[in-house]
Amino acid sequence: MAKSDIVSLIESNRIIICCGSGGVGKTTISAALAIKAACLGKRAVVITIDPAKRLATSLGLEALSSTPTDLSERLASALKANNLPALRGKLFAVMPDTAQTFEKFVRSMAGKDEALAHRVLKNSIYKIFAKEFSGANEYMAMEKLHQIATEEAFDLIVLDTPPSANTSAFLEAPDTLAVFFDDRIIKWFIKPGSKLVAAGLKMALEILEKLTGHGFISELIEFATALFELRTQFMINLKTVSDLLHQKEVSFLMVTSPERLSKNDTLEFVSNLSPRGLRFWGFIINRVLSRRIGIENVEKIDLTALGKTVDAADASILLKNFGLLHPALEHEKDATRYLRSISRKNSSVIFVPEQQQDVHSIDSLLNVSQGLS
Repeated sequence: MAKSDIVSLIESNRIIICCGSGGVGKTTISAALAIKAACLGKRAVVITIDPAKRLATSLGLEALSSTPTDLSERLASALKANNLPALRGKLFAVMPDTAQTFEKFVRSMAGKDEALAHRVLKNSIYKIFAKEFSGANEYMAMEKLHQIATEEAFDLIVLDTPPSANTSAFLEAPDTLAVFFDDRIIKWFIKPGSKLVAAGLKMALEILEKLTGHGFISELIEFATALFELRTQFMINLKTVSDLLHQKEVSFLMVTSPERLSKNDTLEFVSNLSPRGLRFWGFIINRVLSRRIGIENVEKIDLTALGKTVDAADASILLKNFGLLHPALEHEKDATRYLRSISRKNSSVIFVPEQQQDVHSIDSLLNVSQGLS
């Protein structure tokens, strides 16, 4: 029997990176992939950086931590309760705290220089930077991925990328963060190249000091100086993370849903991967109504065949109300055709049926996992 696309994905990769905009069920799909891998005999871990704690909710837990939580017994019980084959592998989940990950990141860059790490971490500008800077969550997800990959405790790592409006934000995060470590900018700020610039900058800083309160500018300069000292190690870290993402056993996939598909965003994401030397595996379309009601190919709907998928009483009701479903199915048809049209050679398009209830337990995640085929 030929292997399914999902089984091939799991068996041919060590790292799977799930990208997608918010609200498409990316966290659910990431966890379902890890469950599928565990059922296939892998030691699998799913990582998510999500302030909303969706992964913990989906697993029926109050919280997860920065260290892997073993969920194997829960999964084994769910498999037994559903009369499915016994668990062959292991399942773990990690939900790093962004602040803790950022602090560990700074300390790793500072190395043995505790004073330098302290100068950065106590700085009020750093606290704003770590919390509000666009790209920080995405890059911290990469750092956590690298940390877990280096430990070599798992056969498969599934990364649920942080929620963002733009799918490409994850890909752009290293370059965005690198701007803050550009030595030309920092040197200009700390020590301007001309007396005219220095005088103008001094005047501007004095005005800002009055507007923002005493101490703000000195904090800003201190932060810039510390960044300059951390620059060399940051560039080393950046290359190490980049090298990891370019390994042959790392694949990117995009999770989307028919109602939330943004064609421009999707095309931008797929187009950006190849020039960066990153491997695109394909799409997982979540919450597909047609698959839930038994339509295998939404592009070729056969009403007669549709009626045969349920018993006679339900068939008459289903066909009678087909007009109500038709707009949603047409939307799915359009989304399917578009994704197939931009898919690269050998890439896949997988459909996951819409669930009948919210995903809030191992059992419901197992149902999603079973739908990955």
